[in-house]
Amino acid sequence: MTDTDHREHERPAQPNQHVRPWVPWTLRRPFLCSLAGLFLVFGIVLEVLRQVSERKHGLVIYRTVEEMPKIISGVYIYVPVALAVVAVTLWQFCAADALRLEPYFQLAKTEGAPATALFTNYTFRPDAMAPIIAVCNRHWLILLISTLSVGFRISLPSLLSGLVVLTEAELKQAYNVTTWPKLLDEDTQKGWFAAQTIRQTNHSMIRTTDEFLLYRSFDYATAAVSMPIDENETSVLSINQTVYWGELSCQNSSLTNITWAAYPTDSDISNLRQWRTTGVSFPSGHGDSACSVNFTLNTTSPQQDGAFQLRYWEPIPTQSVTSQGSVFDSKHCEDYALLGLLVDINEGSQKTSGHTSDATAFACSVKYRSAEAQVKLGVDASISEVEVNSSTIKELRESQFFDEGFREFLYDKMSRLNYLNSQARKAFTKPSLNPQSSRPILNLDQNGLSPAVGLLEYQNQVTRFWKSEVTIAMNKLFDVTTSTHVEASQATTFVVLKVLSKPAVTAEMFLLTAVLLLLLLATVYPRRPNFLKSDPGSILAQCAVVADLFTYENPLTKSDGNFSHATSQQLRRWAKNFKCQWTDGPNGRKIDIVPISSNMSPAELALPLSRRHTDRRPHFVILPWFLAECVLLTGTLVTYGLALSAFSVRDINYGSNKQLGFMVFLLFGPTLISSLVSSLLASILRSLAIIETWGRLQKGRASLQKTLAKNYGSHIPLSILFHNLCQGPAIPIALSIICTLGLFHTIVSGGMFESQTKAYSDKVTNLYALNDNQSFHVPTSDLQFDGIGLMLNHLNRGTPIFPWQDDEHSFLPLYFSDIQPEITTVDYTAVTTGIGADSQCRQIYLDQPWIDHRSRLQSWNYTNPSGLTCTMQDQNTTKGDFIKRSISYLQPDSVSSMDPSCQFEVVVLARWDTMKTSPTNAQNSVALACDVSITSRQTEVTFSGDGTILSARPTKDSTAHNMSESEVAHFNGVIMSYAKPYTPLGNASFFHFDWAGMMTTAQYDRHHDSSQLSFETEYLITAVQSTYQQIFRAYLTFSMDMYYQTYPDSVAPNVAATKVSTIWGLFPSPVSIIMAMVLLSLDVVMVIIVFTARSTYFRAPRIPTSLGSLIPWIANSDMISDFREMARIGKSKSQIYKVQSERQYRFGLSDNGTDDGRWLLDYDHSSLEVGHELDQMPDRSSARRFLRGRFLQSQGAGDVAIASSTQRASYTSRFTGYLGNLIKRRARRHTLPS
Repeated sequence: MTDTDHREHERPAQPNQHVRPWVPWTLRRPFLCSLAGLFLVFGIVLEVLRQVSERKHGLVIYRTVEEMPKIISGVYIYVPVALAVVAVTLWQFCAADALRLEPYFQLAKTEGAPATALFTNYTFRPDAMAPIIAVCNRHWLILLISTLSVGFRISLPSLLSGLVVLTEAELKQAYNVTTWPKLLDEDTQKGWFAAQTIRQTNHSMIRTTDEFLLYRSFDYATAAVSMPIDENETSVLSINQTVYWGELSCQNSSLTNITWAAYPTDSDISNLRQWRTTGVSFPSGHGDSACSVNFTLNTTSPQQDGAFQLRYWEPIPTQSVTSQGSVFDSKHCEDYALLGLLVDINEGSQKTSGHTSDATAFACSVKYRSAEAQVKLGVDASISEVEVNSSTIKELRESQFFDEGFREFLYDKMSRLNYLNSQARKAFTKPSLNPQSSRPILNLDQNGLSPAVGLLEYQNQVTRFWKSEVTIAMNKLFDVTTSTHVEASQATTFVVLKVLSKPAVTAEMFLLTAVLLLLLLATVYPRRPNFLKSDPGSILAQCAVVADLFTYENPLTKSDGNFSHATSQQLRRWAKNFKCQWTDGPNGRKIDIVPISSNMSPAELALPLSRRHTDRRPHFVILPWFLAECVLLTGTLVTYGLALSAFSVRDINYGSNKQLGFMVFLLFGPTLISSLVSSLLASILRSLAIIETWGRLQKGRASLQKTLAKNYGSHIPLSILFHNLCQGPAIPIALSIICTLGLFHTIVSGGMFESQTKAYSDKVTNLYALNDNQSFHVPTSDLQFDGIGLMLNHLNRGTPIFPWQDDEHSFLPLYFSDIQPEITTVDYTAVTTGIGADSQCRQIYLDQPWIDHRSRLQSWNYTNPSGLTCTMQDQNTTKGDFIKRSISYLQPDSVSSMDPSCQFEVVVLARWDTMKTSPTNAQNSVALACDVSITSRQTEVTFSGDGTILSARPTKDSTAHNMSESEVAHFNGVIMSYAKPYTPLGNASFFHFDWAGMMTTAQYDRHHDSSQLSFETEYLITAVQSTYQQIFRAYLTFSMDMYYQTYPDSVAPNVAATKVSTIWGLFPSPVSIIMAMVLLSLDVVMVIIVFTARSTYFRAPRIPTSLGSLIPWIANSDMISDFREMARIGKSKSQIYKVQSERQYRFGLSDNGTDDGRWLLDYDHSSLEVGHELDQMPDRSSARRFLRGRFLQSQGAGDVAIASSTQRASYTSRFTGYLGNLIKRRARRHTLPS
């Protein structure tokens, strides 16, 4: 056999189409398709959640923040970020392998590749540089991967950290509500207005709940609506109703002949003036007769000189009302409803007569209108908005609203109670009648010293007052015995977990792009040319690639030592004039490096010069960059600390654009910052991993397992941690652990700021008591309580919402000396006196009723627990004989009853489906007797700025004070007073319903089947107790100043109180921020350790991060010669590893006959001993180089050390043994089996 035949027989089989090339599992179709499917499912889930959130206005709905379980807040904050981190980590496995293996795929192309592919490095550069390098190299697939990687790593966790937020959303729900839209007929309205006028005449003081009617709306009267039971203050009920209102239009007339004169009187009023004018005319709609007015007005004169203003108006009395006390004497003024006067006075107080030219009289006509409108009601039944349908506006007929009766009632009200000025009710003295004129006297000292107003403003004030009186009156004219059901829609603001659309859509776009790219990779990578037999991640594997596939005669391997000293930039510039191409040779297809053109000069093919002798070191070991990184990390750490106390968005609902931007930053910024920090540390770790290996080689005596065979896989933190965990260097292990913890840092940062409610408390010093709680007394005046407004409120809400009362007590009010408007929810806590009524009811049995034919009232007797007989009378007449269903509140008569103690009880008579005169029995009636007790005690209350009681509890040291029986009897009498009939009604057909009974009926029906006419005793007792409590609380709240003395402002005691401001905003989470600070502190410490320990760890012209930068360092080494020899004789990978693992290695400068020497990676010959086995010995070229003094001790940063004579002698003596072994080795090679 010839030598040629023997060499051909020795040649190992080359890779062919039957040998499957190596591809990492992360770039194989199963993984790529599975990851694409996972991302697709992730994106679909995001879109489903977004659609559900949009359609249902939220994923999960809570009435209040307090209802949300604590675990939910952790789930919606941390789970999306955790899923994003998992997605990013899985993507990084794929992307990192694609980036680090791209040069090998480029070299494997059949047509060859630019030589710059040998020096291409995507892994050991900052992430943001990879797309730029890919564009320069025209690696479009890598451009897509690297660009998406940057966006994925930085943006996806940040986007999902703010994906789900806790916010408010308005939800609508349909309801079927009850309303009472029918107005009373004309006759009933006449009787009602007449009764009101009589009440004003018979009682010196009347307490009403009309304020509630105005609280609903100043402008419109509407029927009561049974509001759905809802304690959410943001709820708004929308319903179509008929609204009623009054409109005033005024005519003005300038007065030129108004005079005044001092007017003598026998009364004790001094400085009396009388103002007169005649012949004031206004246009009239009745033919040629104009409205003619004369007026005479008595006033007190000012006590000092200066400018004053006289303002006065009154309704025009109808013909049925005497005009004896009227200021105005009018004729043919039926078209007008009121007359007014505005006079500016400039005369001094000492003059006895004068003439005023600056005066105006006005007459206003009124139109009453109705229209269909969409009415929006708050949870307290107040009207927040009215959208009137203009096409349905029409004027009310006289039969719909009895204007004459209303004007008579209003005139009587203003005349008797001195409501003669729309400015303020306290602007007038008590009516003091002059014996001659019998006209009221206006106190000009009080009226005139108020700020002057213009005519239009004064008329607007009058108009508002008139409209408010119309609203109050018309609200009382709805027939509450006739109800109907209508559809309504309630919009309620709930607390919801909502998916933000923009972050969700952006994240979906990232995921969809990743899916498409993964499917592209799954299609492309199995088809790409590939010569890899194993993972080229280790230096040993790269040496095998060089030995197996690169020709020995290429410029990098046969060059002198200049290439070993070249920087990475020099090599890349040199490679631009060369290309890699596949050539056929005696040992198979090899990669050769050839010039791109045969016409290039030697200067163009030579290594270009460079002003730098070494590459720039990695950023983390360069002092300025290190300091900048430390400053940024420390600044972030300090910012986290400040965030605990300084960073928040105090109120989400009232934020400005600037505040909104800050809120977006707090939602997404922390996760973005943590992603950038993680990216920085991952970049440090990748560079540190390769520096650690080469630094260990530079020290010498490096083992194969810890250096050349060390493979970090895809070079992501989890991969490096996995490969180093058992026996890796301490610093890379620590840094990889820190980088892995950085994943948790990203998750934790997603919850650094949460939307939540937070309470801040502060002392209040401007709160004062309005009434003296020790001054309770029963008023001596004739008092009556008008509770129609309370009844209508009850029909609306079921429980009234009045200030300074809760479900059980009425409280002495407190007031602020000055209070600033708050845009946030502010509650106050203080101690005040609470007064409550409790009733113990029992069923009683009534005897046969009898009728007083004179009064036409029927009476019953019953026996109280003391055995005494009590008598009560029904307030209703015997007309309207049939009773379908009714509840009446009665009080035993003090005259007819045998004992005054009967007055301490309230009797409730419920009847159904019977005649009024029928005997009471179990089949048609239930009668209850309720013993009332009233107590007061000191109570700690939490209330809002408008006096709404939020919570109340008795103070620890307080004791209940029970009112006496006579005081209880007084309250019973006052509360029941409105139910008593008025004998001088003048209209026997007028039916005066029992409003307390209507409240009880409504309360009973709310909790019991209203379709049954009969009443069950147990439920009726509960309804009666609740109703009496409501009536008592409402009455006492509106009459508190009558029973408790009011403090003057100067002596009002200060009340200790606490202000609690509840704010809903973005607030820092202490637990999350502290965890983030700990993790970030570890990052800072780790960066400092790496800089301190590795700033001078490795010194060489370059860091071999690419295959081409490694070739000049191994091309002339014994190690690469052995690789070629073992590959030539067909040794397997495991055999090569077994042989090489028994040796030690070193990287440093060697003597190549020049002054600079050569950087070389080779065996550490200082560790070899004479007598090694043949397979452990270097070949001939190695022996020759060793004879010249193979390795020299490297000292300093690249300085060449000259071997001492002792070292050379040692090398020479050891070479004799190597030479003998070499001869034996050659002999063994020729005897190897074929």
